[in-house]
Amino acid sequence: METPLPTAAPQTWLVWVSELVKHFGQFRALDNISFALLPGSATGLLGPNGAGKTTLLKTLLGFLTFTSGKVSLFDEDVSVAPLRARQLIGYMPENDAAFPGLTGFEAVVLAGRLSGMPREAAFSRAYEVLDYLGMDEVRHRPQAGYSVGLKQKIKLAQALVHGPRLVFLDEPLNGLDPNSRDEMMGLLAGISRSGVALVISSHVLHDIESLCTEVLVLDCGRLLYSGPIDRLGRGEKGRYRARIRGDEGSFIRLVEEGGGRVGRKGHLLDITVPDTRGTALVFDAARQAACQVRELLPARDSLEDAFLRLLGREGQ
Repeated sequence: METPLPTAAPQTWLVWVSELVKHFGQFRALDNISFALLPGSATGLLGPNGAGKTTLLKTLLGFLTFTSGKVSLFDEDVSVAPLRARQLIGYMPENDAAFPGLTGFEAVVLAGRLSGMPREAAFSRAYEVLDYLGMDEVRHRPQAGYSVGLKQKIKLAQALVHGPRLVFLDEPLNGLDPNSRDEMMGLLAGISRSGVALVISSHVLHDIESLCTEVLVLDCGRLLYSGPIDRLGRGEKGRYRARIRGDEGSFIRLVEEGGGRVGRKGHLLDITVPDTRGTALVFDAARQAACQVRELLPARDSLEDAFLRLLGREGQ
């Protein structure tokens, strides 16, 4: 189900990966992976533990040398110019990356300087990014006293300070409480809308579904799917998602008496109707139960359903 890779690597692609293989001794961590990402895209990187997600990110960044294949970022060959490629990319690692003894502001300035920014530009940009992230009141405090949410924001600021067009984020919502998670989701959505391309590795499929339009699915080092999320979901004839206002219990009973099946997906009803009745069964039941059909759409797999299907774990 992979998206076919073009035969040449045009400069319009931000990321170009062709037949990528990475060995750790006899273990093949990445197995013949090929995909390409466009500017401004928001891509979710999915897979179970051990699938190769972090290895892929570190290989794209040039932190790990690969066994064979080709990786091109901004038309720069990572194997030839890894430092140049990294200067154009932001990276938010999963693990804590705090510099001991530094304030949040000093840590962001240091990240800018390490990315090649002049001192004054790094100072100015650090103020801008920390203001955007809502850290203007705490930026001069030592990082040791920061909450998990503030530490995550500092990592994000370090990834953004040099103005990259592409940012890799490894579990950016890890360990956050609900309020901090909502705030981080809003920040990431805003960054994506600004035109910065994002690659987000996460175990939380709902977050990926909310933030991303593209997805890469890995398992055991193999790429199972690359492409738009909306092409991954599978539709089923005669199956609909409906939102009903009124006596829902009577509506469900009437649909089932007419030969349909009714389940629930969140706040929506998941309705399967016989081919002979179609949507007429839904509207007839609503009329008899004195209900309003406020929404009725063909049902498709959620990202979680499609993900489990790709892994061969459908129904779990």
